Amino acid sequence: MRGTTSRSDSNREIVLSTLRSVGFWSAVVAIVGAISIVGGGVLYLTIAELENFAVSVLVIGLAMLLLALVLSPRSAAMFLVGRRGRYGSNVLVMTLAFFVIAVLVNFLLFRSPTRVDMTATQVFTLAPQSIKILEELDTTVRANAFFTPSSASTAAAQQQAKDLLDEFERYSNNFVSRFIDPEVRRSLAEQYNVTEYPAVVFEDVTRGVQQHVTSLTEQGFVTGILVATGVEQKVVYYLTGHQEAAITRDPGNDQIAETGFDFAIQGMQRDNYVVLPLNLTQFGLIPDNAAVLVIAGPRQDLSDDEAQILTDYIVSGGRVVALFDPATPESFVRLLGLWGQTLGQHSVADAVSNVAGQDLTPLAQQANSQYVPDSVAERAGIGITSQLDVTFFPGVTSINTAINPNDFPPHVQVVPLVISTPVSWLETNPEQASFESDEDIPGPFNLAVVITGRATVAQTPQEALGYPELKLVVFGDSDFARNKYFFSSDNADLLLNSVNWLAEDYDLISIRPKLIPLRELVLNKREREFVKWSGWFLPPAIMLLMGGYVWWRRR
Repeated sequence: MRGTTSRSDSNREIVLSTLRSVGFWSAVVAIVGAISIVGGGVLYLTIAELENFAVSVLVIGLAMLLLALVLSPRSAAMFLVGRRGRYGSNVLVMTLAFFVIAVLVNFLLFRSPTRVDMTATQVFTLAPQSIKILEELDTTVRANAFFTPSSASTAAAQQQAKDLLDEFERYSNNFVSRFIDPEVRRSLAEQYNVTEYPAVVFEDVTRGVQQHVTSLTEQGFVTGILVATGVEQKVVYYLTGHQEAAITRDPGNDQIAETGFDFAIQGMQRDNYVVLPLNLTQFGLIPDNAAVLVIAGPRQDLSDDEAQILTDYIVSGGRVVALFDPATPESFVRLLGLWGQTLGQHSVADAVSNVAGQDLTPLAQQANSQYVPDSVAERAGIGITSQLDVTFFPGVTSINTAINPNDFPPHVQVVPLVISTPVSWLETNPEQASFESDEDIPGPFNLAVVITGRATVAQTPQEALGYPELKLVVFGDSDFARNKYFFSSDNADLLLNSVNWLAEDYDLISIRPKLIPLRELVLNKREREFVKWSGWFLPPAIMLLMGGYVWWRRR
């Protein structure tokens, strides 16, 4: 009993002696100070909202370390020169060296203009034309981005806009951007006439010209810069009055028809064009400012006067995108015949390259060499299909040469733009698509062609010398560019590239919306729980096991 009491008194004396020891309290204060410094540093680097609190914790930690040094300078000196002190000093030096190297590497990478875009679709890489426009800016352009940070629905859009604007700033010292919360700074929103969010207003700071953009894409931002800096917008007209595809949006319910041309018109507007309807009966001419005329799936004939207006426009150096169909009115077929081409009377069927087994919906693929070859395109200066992969044409007809190739005049050139495969044919019975050797004409066929030259095929080469160069892009289908199929595969790019090429905006062909792939990790409840708990406990458990093993070996 006395032995137990003696041991209890001895332990009590040890505890009291330790508590009265300055060295003990010095060690406690040093440990708490070190923890405060580490914790404050982590908070400062990771949580911006707690920066002030983190600085306070860091100051307290430093003060406690100094207090520990003042309380027991001898213990601190012995710790530093002793075995444990040397180990600790080595660890501290290596840790500091690691962080210094990491900071230096990040600083050098931040200062370096070199970027490596590892995304599959090059989401963060600007098109060459965008870079050229930014590098040639000779006046300061400011992008005023109006977003509400509290809105969770716009968080992804805000990040997308920030990524793009950051890239724009990298390529030009004359381009700056800022993000504005319109709910906090209402006066700025009123100053820029912004009533709907999100929106980006591009402003030429010197001249005060502004351009509102709601399309948070590279094309939309480039258009905003061009308009704000005074670059003239070209005008594209689309023909009306013959039941062509046109705008079908209902302003009451904002609905559109599948057969409309709304998406195509919006696409041309995003490419910095002014897009206007043109009724030849009303205006009696094609305006001189027409960069391109679009004829989209007409179903009624031209009058004689209208046909003459179109002919005069084309032979005087006109630029036309013509989207025809198997039942195109005869007046348009005769117009095409002036350049030695005619339309087939039936739809093209393709047994190999089609959409989901639908023979009457041929599929054009780069892998099948169904686009104009690069060598021919380069020689003819045609870059329309160089970046396309797949397009398809529901109910397309063929575009055929109407005269003997040997008699074709040298002042008119026809280049096949898209062709069908050799196992295609003109289907005479669309209700039951199958090749009948005694009735159907076998392919391949031209589904789209580019016509360039001077004058018509009826004129002589000598007469043609007095005419300017004309360009036409003719398709045997209009459905691929209508609302229903416009955004399918590369259909949109095929039409817009054709307009860009005719308007001689060759570099705009490279500015197209990039596909942002959606990659999701789909887990059931058990897998989700495993990921959660293993992420919480597995790394600490591994570290404890490694520490225990090291301790056991050195024990």
